[in-house]
Amino acid sequence: MEGVSSTEDSGKYQQILDAAIGLFSERGFDSASIQDIAQAAGVAKGTVYLYFKSKDDLMDQVYKHCYELDIKACGAGLEKESHAIDKLCLRMDNIIEYLLTHPKEARIEQMYKLSISGKKVSSFYQEEMYQAIYGIVEEGIGKGELRDMPAALLTQIYYGMANGLYHGFQDDPKLWQQKKIREQCHQLIRDSMANRLS
Repeated sequence: MEGVSSTEDSGKYQQILDAAIGLFSERGFDSASIQDIAQAAGVAKGTVYLYFKSKDDLMDQVYKHCYELDIKACGAGLEKESHAIDKLCLRMDNIIEYLLTHPKEARIEQMYKLSISGKKVSSFYQEEMYQAIYGIVEEGIGKGELRDMPAALLTQIYYGMANGLYHGFQDDPKLWQQKKIREQCHQLIRDSMANRLS
């Protein structure tokens, strides 16, 4: 939030951001205008431009905000786990919990990645997410906790499973409430990635 220092300015910035999240997730980026967002935020249209240079800048800032929430949520509690497979299972839980508790933000992340597919900023954010998983996998292989496979390949296997589960629970959120289903998801990760000798 460049150039915003006072509590009042910070509050208005957040109002606009929250309004944009609501409208973008509901209507899509193209169908929500700056005027619509200003009205939803309870500010004048010109006020939006005090905080955001353009609609594209607003979209970028909204995505960055949602992405940072996602990153923080995904990493929650991992430092308390000592075994790589437990970290990977917890990370999957965190991903699903984030999806179900922040559906608007999760939808914006998906839409944004599709809308700027191939652009540098998208690949940077995806790379950061990938590297966080890769670090856990590489450490787990080094300790003999995960299968002795190339770390990049094992990371892609996990990434594919997590992505599939993410979309599966998005389609049917009630499944996540079933303890047996959650345990089976953990077992799927263990069966696919854990070193059976460890």
